[in-house]
Amino acid sequence: MKTKSMRLTALEIVKWILVALIALFLVHSFTGNRISKADFDTVWDAVSADADMSKMQEGSNQMIRRLYGLDPAQFDGIRLYYPKTNMGAEEILLVKMKDTKDQETVQSAMESRKKTQMNNFNGYGTYQYAMLEKSVISIRGNYALFVSADNAAAIDQAFENAL
Repeated sequence: MKTKSMRLTALEIVKWILVALIALFLVHSFTGNRISKADFDTVWDAVSADADMSKMQEGSNQMIRRLYGLDPAQFDGIRLYYPKTNMGAEEILLVKMKDTKDQETVQSAMESRKKTQMNNFNGYGTYQYAMLEKSVISIRGNYALFVSADNAAAIDQAFENAL
């Protein structure tokens, strides 16, 4: 008799684990690739409001290609602000993708840029290196943000709130 009740209990445990896994999958599916209808300029305004823009300059389409290897024509919106000097590490790249299928490409480009900058400052730019270590790469549906700043977490929160 104990075997049957133990088997029943084990089956119930497995059932609840499966229900929990399905729920997690559904939550991830509906939140991870959520398409935002937020206007690009509105999102940019929210992001830039929390950033010290005085240390950065706006990047041209050519600079976006050079630093990130991304073609601005492939996106619904893209804006780069990068350091005014070679000793700066403050940087913001905001991208609005036409399709969430571009998430991996954009994330890879952002990670590559971060790695390049960390290599540039490794060993002598301790302040800049620490800033890059705390930088944020945030992919939210059709939007992506890379931010390297003293208050990167606050800028990321403003980004998420704007979506």
